[in-house]
This record gives sequence, structure tokens and C-alpha cells, in this order.
Amino acid sequence: MSGVEARSTSPGGRYVVGVDPFEARASQWVDTPVLVDTAAGRTLLALTDCYWHLDSADWESESVVVLHLRHFPDPHHYRCTVVVDCQHRTASLDGAEPHPLGQLDEILGQAYTAGVVDPDA
Repeated sequence: MSGVEARSTSPGGRYVVGVDPFEARASQWVDTPVLVDTAAGRTLLALTDCYWHLDSADWESESVVVLHLRHFPDPHHYRCTVVVDCQHRTASLDGAEPHPLGQLDEILGQAYTAGVVDPDA
């Protein structure tokens, strides 16, 4: 996880949620989430839209984590909740049907563009 700061580790220590921080504006940092399977030595999630900021990561079990994200900069302060099942490699945006984890970038982009991301989530 070179350059990535660990933020939250699963109860058994296998999975780590980290952030890849960058300064988007003067003194305004965005912490883009990264999810790593330390046992397999592979990155499960690395968003290509680096403007998704991780507010928090809460583990529901050894392999299920809830990510609270917001998009920066955004006048509407779009926020969303993503539930990631690391074992099954799926993600669910705001309670929707789970999709393969590799599709999360596209799903987040579509939700943000369509304006359907719940600003109160």
C-alpha cells in the first residue's frame, strides 16, 4: 500500500481500507478510498475518479465494509453509502442490488451524473 494511508482494518486483519490523499485545492484534501486484500496481496478497489472522498469505513463483519463517500468538489455535497462484500467481490450503492466490485466506478459515475446520489445519506 505504498503511498496509501491505512484507515480501517477488518476484524481479522485480512482487508484494509486505506486512502490515497491528494490536495484538490489549497488546503483541501480528498481521501480517495482503496481496498486491499492483504492475504492475497491484491487491491480490490481503487477508484479511477479520485474525487470520491472517504468519510468513514465501518466493518459489519470480517469481509463486509460500509463506505461512506462524498464527491468533491460539489456544490450539492453528494454523499452515498457503498456496502462492499470483499469475499464475494460485490458492491451495493445506497441499498441497490449488489454488482461486481469492478463495476463500482461506473455505477458511482452514473449515479453522480444522474444526480440520484442521496445528499442526505
